[in-house]
Amino acid sequence: MFWALLICFSAVVTPIQKNAIVMPNASRPMIVDSLRQEVRVLATYHPGKFSGFLRFVPNYHLLVWDDGRAARESLFSTPAPDTTLIAAFESLGATAGNNLTMAAWDQRNDSKHPAPQTRIAGTPVEILVWWKELSEPQPLADLLDDPGGRGFDFRFGGNKDLIKHWHSGCLVCLYSCPGSKVGNAAYTVRDYATGATKFAPRQDRMPKPNSEVAIIFRLRNGEGR
Repeated sequence: MFWALLICFSAVVTPIQKNAIVMPNASRPMIVDSLRQEVRVLATYHPGKFSGFLRFVPNYHLLVWDDGRAARESLFSTPAPDTTLIAAFESLGATAGNNLTMAAWDQRNDSKHPAPQTRIAGTPVEILVWWKELSEPQPLADLLDDPGGRGFDFRFGGNKDLIKHWHSGCLVCLYSCPGSKVGNAAYTVRDYATGATKFAPRQDRMPKPNSEVAIIFRLRNGEGR
């Protein structure tokens, strides 16, 4: 009887364990979920670092590695290095666009130069955010104000060969930035230079400052680059 009950119990519990969504933590800051085609990254929310006239690049970086040069200006920071995100995406079959050059940033104020108008390419990525008070992850688009109204079209840009120029540690940029691993094709670096929009967190929808969150990347493999 005991063994029969144990077998029945195992039959019920095993699929739940197998399909359970595992969130990142301090000991495992990045979770690669091949079943759901997701990468989940531990992060901390820093609204005070994101904007202000003392920032070199305000309202620009969404998620940066703690040891990256741009961490002091990012809305979220993470202990996961940006290079590990590239490896995680590639392990899930994502394709990096790698179509941006340094000129996209360096020539951003030259209205005649075409590079800053380039939109980041690569596998489409959906970004969601979760923290412990939420019953389910929230789309990033519901958490940020975008006065320009174009929204988000995140792509896996990769840009691994450009890391050596900045060492910014940027995992996600809100524009088509050559320093990002994931960038927003809805806005170019030229758009940033001309002030086409100015992203800001919707404070009434966000967690408390310095809260731990999970940034969830949901790959759209098979969709257009």
